Amino acid sequence: MQEEKKTSKNPVWSFFSSVRLTLFLLLLIALAAIVGTVIPQQDAAGEAAQKLPPALSGVLKVLQLNDLYRSPWFLLLMALLTVNLVVCSLNRLPASLRLYRRKPEPDRPGLYEDLPPGQVLAAEGTVEDEAARMEQVLKKALGGVERKGTDQATWLSGHKGAWSYFGVYVIHAGVLVIILGAVIGSLLGFDGAVNIPEGGSADRIELRGGKGVMELGFDVKCDDFDVEFYDSGMPKLYRSDLSFLKGGEIRAKGVLMVNHPLEFEGIRFYQSSYGSVPGEAVLKITKKGEQIVKRARQGERFAIDRGRAQVEILRIEGNLMRMGPAVKVGITAGDKALSFWVFRFIDAIEEQNPGITKQVPQFDAGLYSPYRFALDGIETSFYTGLKVTRDPGVPVVGAGAFLLVAGFLLTFFSSHRQVFVRLDRKHGKTRVCIAGRCNRDPVKLDREIERIIGSYKGTT
Repeated sequence: MQEEKKTSKNPVWSFFSSVRLTLFLLLLIALAAIVGTVIPQQDAAGEAAQKLPPALSGVLKVLQLNDLYRSPWFLLLMALLTVNLVVCSLNRLPASLRLYRRKPEPDRPGLYEDLPPGQVLAAEGTVEDEAARMEQVLKKALGGVERKGTDQATWLSGHKGAWSYFGVYVIHAGVLVIILGAVIGSLLGFDGAVNIPEGGSADRIELRGGKGVMELGFDVKCDDFDVEFYDSGMPKLYRSDLSFLKGGEIRAKGVLMVNHPLEFEGIRFYQSSYGSVPGEAVLKITKKGEQIVKRARQGERFAIDRGRAQVEILRIEGNLMRMGPAVKVGITAGDKALSFWVFRFIDAIEEQNPGITKQVPQFDAGLYSPYRFALDGIETSFYTGLKVTRDPGVPVVGAGAFLLVAGFLLTFFSSHRQVFVRLDRKHGKTRVCIAGRCNRDPVKLDREIERIIGSYKGTT
């Protein structure tokens, strides 16, 4: 009955401790990664979906293949792999501990039979003298020596590299830590974008995937933007000079370039794009022969009429209704409020469309009498497109990668090497027999024994 209890296994435990399950899950995750590489993800998925048949686009959306790495089924694969690795490690740990704790047996029968001639030496000294010399050599080579003696012989043993039995567990730990870092990044991180005009600032970003707007908790200001072009017209280099402000004070500054991100308060900023937008509008405002010139950006205000009227630039258009540059001006004077468009080429527009300012009063730049507005020009400025990300799981993934590399080194480039020595008297001399055992890499064990023999001969 006791034997039956020992051999009976929990089917659930057996399922999750299977190496076949590990290989199967790794294969599925690898296939999912290939699919995630082929199928555009998140923002790019929207553009790709428009080119696909509606039925296929619906399938991709239902299976969440356009946001694969955050899909429930991919996270389920990760969870299964985590459970599988933990169970496999726990299942095999007792055997590894037994191997690690196992005491060397230098007097085991048969250990010194059929040794190569080079590993059986003859010395002139007594067994005690030769044992003392060999003990010093083994201590230097292996770090520790155990000694056992009888009237017939003296045995010495030493070993190193016993930690190699735990290399696979370090690999498992590395994989688990990497999975943990990926989950942390997925749940607590974010990915978004923002466009900031040159000289402007922003304190919020648009999250990817249409997930709304998020406050940064500080302001990002684009102090300057430069772009260089090849002769072909393609951009050669573009860079943004950014300032990070908190509470109205500049906390940090930096130059942002492609492949040279900046980081502030754990949030990373990448240079991803750029473009041009209408900048300052140059307005000429006349009143009874007097003229003033005002420069203002969209959203900015200034006063006229000795402060009795506030002028706000509501919109700036580079080519409004194919009639050229135009600025929409809003004027507030006491209880009176009005708005109208100021066109750059209003004379040509009136020539082609006689009476248009009377038919469309909002095209009359003299609505606020006795002032008349004219648009002298619009200065074009650039904006910088920033990709903004925060991934708190990156340090965790880095630690997991370190464990993974350490585990591979421990598993494949180290071994538990044990050296056993027997000393006894034969034919009037001290016979020294040297044997070894290892869990892997017998070539390294042979080299270890050669070094020990060389050192021993050197001390004789």
